[in-house]
Amino acid sequence: MNTLVLLDKLTQAVSYQYKTDKTSPGVTVSSLKKGYYASVVRYSDAFAKGKSVVCSARGDTLDQALEGVAKEFLVKANVQPDPLQQLDTLVRKS
Repeated sequence: MNTLVLLDKLTQAVSYQYKTDKTSPGVTVSSLKKGYYASVVRYSDAFAKGKSVVCSARGDTLDQALEGVAKEFLVKANVQPDPLQQLDTLVRKS
């Protein structure tokens, strides 16, 4: 998977999931001595106050860290396909 595409889609998903937050939620990426760290962060107050880490992951590569945090985010968000998505998937398979 393309790293930039994954980062873009993850950032959009985080913004969509927490669209009512007073400060924009986001994705944080850090380079470590060995590997990378990625996290989804949100803020309970305006002006970036009340920061909390929703989920995080580490990986040997940037791709691994982003993929790990994306999977954790989907678990935390408890994403369930809606009936239209399920029907679309079913129809496209036939």
